[in-house]
Amino acid sequence: MSESKCKCGPGYATPLDAVRNGPVEKLLYVVCVQPNLDEEHGDYLATVDVDPASPTYCQVIHRTYTNSKHNELHHSGWNTCSSCHFVPGGKEVPTRDRLVLPCLNSDRIFVIDTGTDPRAPKLAKVIEGDVLKDADCTAPHTTHCLPNGNIMISVMGDAEGNAKGDFVEFDKNFELVGTWSRG
Repeated sequence: MSESKCKCGPGYATPLDAVRNGPVEKLLYVVCVQPNLDEEHGDYLATVDVDPASPTYCQVIHRTYTNSKHNELHHSGWNTCSSCHFVPGGKEVPTRDRLVLPCLNSDRIFVIDTGTDPRAPKLAKVIEGDVLKDADCTAPHTTHCLPNGNIMISVMGDAEGNAKGDFVEFDKNFELVGTWSRG
């Protein structure tokens, strides 16, 4: 196998570099949307053991519930990914320890801590839908990480629910920066 060109950060120089040099996945995180909208525990993130050497291989080993209704978890994404491969200034190496789960119906964004206990992730933060509405956005769709460590989420609506695409940006602490498009 070829050696990765950079040892700085959680990412790889290219997808092929990740396939060649990255570790084999032992856990999968799967978004599960609750079809019963009145189920009090709501949608959840299932942790699946995919390590063939494990006694719980191919089993759901944990469920991280949102504990709220009417969310519809959607395209999950990491707080840090390969676009964070090059760290500005090179002083801080970002970690890939938060999974970001936007919700189409409630406009919430759930941040899951997968770093403390990867086999049993915990809810780290809930960003309520009002935060997006303050930025004139709703219906968060897809999470993207930015090279500076911030998180960008595409949205499909404005505060009134009209079809207005935009992007909202959060810092690495998941505090709203504003709309990424800024006019």
